[in-house]
Amino acid sequence: MPSPLPPTAPALSRRVAAATRNGLHATRAGLSNGRAHLDRVRHHARDMFSPLLHLGRGLRREAAWARTWWKEAPPDKRKAAAVGVAVSAVLLYFLPFGPLLALAAVMAGAAWMGRDRTPPPPPGPPPGDGRLQAVYNGLVPHLADDHDPAGLFVPGGEYAKAFEHHEFDGDRLTRLELRYSPYFTDDDPDARARIERVIEAKAGRAREYLYDWDTENNRLTVAALPPLPGPVPAQPYVTAPCEIVLGFTDASSTNRLIPVSMTPGDPAEPAGAPVDKAAGAPPAAATAPVNGAPAANVHQLPPVIWRTGTRTNAPHLLAVAGPAAGKTTLLRTIALQALRDGDLIAIDATGSGDFAYLAGRVGVLRVDSTADQVRETLTWLHAETTRRAAAIGDAKAAGVPVPEEARRPLLVLLDEPAELADATGASASDVYELLDLPLRLGRTTHISVVTTARPTQLARLHPGLLGETHTRIALGPLDTDTLVAALGAEPGITGGDAMPPGRGYARLGAGPVIRLQTPYTPDPLEDDTPEPDRRRILDLLPDVVLAAGSRAPDAASAGAAGAAGAVSDGRPEGTVPVTTGLSGAGGGAPSLVKSH
Repeated sequence: MPSPLPPTAPALSRRVAAATRNGLHATRAGLSNGRAHLDRVRHHARDMFSPLLHLGRGLRREAAWARTWWKEAPPDKRKAAAVGVAVSAVLLYFLPFGPLLALAAVMAGAAWMGRDRTPPPPPGPPPGDGRLQAVYNGLVPHLADDHDPAGLFVPGGEYAKAFEHHEFDGDRLTRLELRYSPYFTDDDPDARARIERVIEAKAGRAREYLYDWDTENNRLTVAALPPLPGPVPAQPYVTAPCEIVLGFTDASSTNRLIPVSMTPGDPAEPAGAPVDKAAGAPPAAATAPVNGAPAANVHQLPPVIWRTGTRTNAPHLLAVAGPAAGKTTLLRTIALQALRDGDLIAIDATGSGDFAYLAGRVGVLRVDSTADQVRETLTWLHAETTRRAAAIGDAKAAGVPVPEEARRPLLVLLDEPAELADATGASASDVYELLDLPLRLGRTTHISVVTTARPTQLARLHPGLLGETHTRIALGPLDTDTLVAALGAEPGITGGDAMPPGRGYARLGAGPVIRLQTPYTPDPLEDDTPEPDRRRILDLLPDVVLAAGSRAPDAASAGAAGAAGAVSDGRPEGTVPVTTGLSGAGGGAPSLVKSH
């Protein structure tokens, strides 16, 4: 009768096969480890016995030389050499320490003969020689001049005559200093642009370059700029009152660093190398947590800080940017920081609702989007400036402190005033008449105006508005003429394949043009905003004045006491405005009074 149990032979054969494979793997691993061990032993033995090996090689070479000479020498020379060796051996035998001296001479000769006489490889071209020659050849058609006595740039010439200094990072050119003919028209922007385009084409278009034209000495210095950090998540920055972080720049453009938290896994966190290395800044600070973030995610980055109030001579800002260049993100960044120390008025001339998230918040006096509301707010702003100037002047004349309500910072966000003129049917001069006093007295009355414009609207702005906004920002890819019109100076920086959102240039007052990367500040009311970013922005916003469900009081009845007229707050129904009403000041001009 057959057994009910399954046969064990297949299982046994499988176990034997597995054991055999494991044994083969172990044997192969042991052999490989043994070979590696033998290689290490051979390497250490060669290092230990290298002097003996050196002397042995020298003795062999001495013996080979003596054997060759003996075979090639004529008989008379052989006899003379044999007699000389015999006499020398006898003399050395009877001299004190003679044999030791002979042995020392033989060893010294062996050490000399045993030296490594392998000829060094022929010197190759210097690093980057081909790239430098390519740059030189590309510049020859533009810088060659038959009247130049030095002949710096000639067809078939060498780059060493014109290039005074150069630096490489691997095979990438990072710095170049060259001389050019004194007959080159270096005051012509088009001629400069041709030279810059050639250098970018030969040195690499993927990077940005800083050009320093020394027209007095006919020298040009080109420096490849390190990449800026990616967009930094919005957060409370370590700044003094009336200081607003517009973004981050190169470490060489400012003498200040602030700690910045980079949240792990955040979509705004740049990939690849650490942020501080990409920005050329010092390494990340391994200190205590900042803003609740671990110390490992805190980096020291160089900020672009805009000062408002009486501490600056450039209290107003103009931002020029095209569509999807990061203009609205910049305004949100400024608004979040301005609400920490003062009040805010947001005027959306385009009616897109980009400032709806500010409605009903503490410190937000108005959020306007219609033409009537905007005109009413600008009229009030003109009167408020007059009232503040009178209050400050009276306080100083009486020798008493300036009232708190007269020196509380007030920031006005005016998005695209050119669109405002079209919506109200007015001209640029009419809008500027209402902004003229706040712009001129903004530094004294602690009022700052932030305006924006598209590149195509720059020519439509009032010259007075352009003359009073000394802090300039240009975002996105703009041509050279637009950059000069927006910044008031040539940036001197070109290159780069593309300008990501929030990337551009900034100029504070009469200072130089510097690069800028604005923080990542999305709209918390947008549906496509990630939930972590939405929570972060809402945490940075001030509290809502009153929860939804309570009806806002009528502005006219709230400001009946001495009010010249009521000002609608423009907030959605269900919230209470921060302003409690209007009080007459300065010839019946209305004034908003903040409740705390």
